[in-house]
Amino acid sequence: MKVLGIRVEPKKTRYALVESDGANFTLLNADSESRLLYPADLVEPNELVYWLYRELERIFHENVGIERVRVKSNEYSTRKLDNSTSRLTNYLEGTVLLYCQMHQLPVSQKQYTSLQTRRANVKADAENHVGRTTGYWTISMADAVIVAWDGAQN
Repeated sequence: MKVLGIRVEPKKTRYALVESDGANFTLLNADSESRLLYPADLVEPNELVYWLYRELERIFHENVGIERVRVKSNEYSTRKLDNSTSRLTNYLEGTVLLYCQMHQLPVSQKQYTSLQTRRANVKADAENHVGRTTGYWTISMADAVIVAWDGAQN
């Protein structure tokens, strides 16, 4: 099974392609593209949404056989206020959900509690379960890996 894990942020989106044979997990893009940096000249939410949608089309075209998608959503708390950054993240996550719905791909959103990890541990947990990228190994990338791993095992 091949799963696409996605972590959306206001300036970039990280993604992990994890494949499983039922027992072993492989990070297929460990040495290749794993981040999508939004072009600096795109500032309006509608422009960013369209750009991300087109990038999703490209990723699926280049990686045939993705069976499901998992999105690592933000951890919202009562202290976190609604602001333009969180709204943009929501719009971009919505883009992923819409793409999947339009292409009949199973998709779900996850937070740390359902992934049995937390922010402080996610990098180590992702490495232990699947592996890590050779470049740009960040918490956001670990989020994408751990959510893809979860999708590949459940």
